[in-house]
Amino acid sequence: MRGILMRNTAYSSAQTADLHMWLWRLGLGVLIGQFNLLLTTIGKQSGFPRRASVPYFFVNGKIYALAMPDEQWYQNALANPLATLQSAYGTQSVSVRRVTDTKEMADAFAHLRHYRPTTAAIYLAQAGVTRFPDDLAAAAPRIHLVTFEPTTAQTPPPLEADLSWLTVIGVLFIGWLLRRRPRRRTRKVLRKA
Repeated sequence: MRGILMRNTAYSSAQTADLHMWLWRLGLGVLIGQFNLLLTTIGKQSGFPRRASVPYFFVNGKIYALAMPDEQWYQNALANPLATLQSAYGTQSVSVRRVTDTKEMADAFAHLRHYRPTTAAIYLAQAGVTRFPDDLAAAAPRIHLVTFEPTTAQTPPPLEADLSWLTVIGVLFIGWLLRRRPRRRTRKVLRKA
């Protein structure tokens, strides 16, 4: 398993990422933002804003995310750590920092092992951690855990909910369809005397 790159197809596929972007643009970021944050970074080569949907978790009030070394958002964040983070809790300007402190890493993975045991087990196995937390210090260079720290510096613009009017029209249309369905007519049955 060590030589195989772990891919969580539920989060890394282009179709899912596109769906998450559409949901944000439709104004449904409050729903999708409970599980995935929308991270806007500056492209490492292009210099243009790039967006990615990233699963995240909280530990002691701090936001953390797991990354694979070949993921584009992670490469962009390493090249330019200033980013804009959008979640269900709002939009904020952040600086992306890779966690290298083993104590902080151990706390984050202890939390992750409790609340998302499958994700933690797969990721730690990929990094070569067989005994947690004993092997964590040796595997730290292979673990790509990042945290997002608030900043006042200029960051890329957030993704606007420019299609939220479609959500309103969709809800109205569904309401119209539900009202339009035929109603049952009750027949009066005459009793014969």
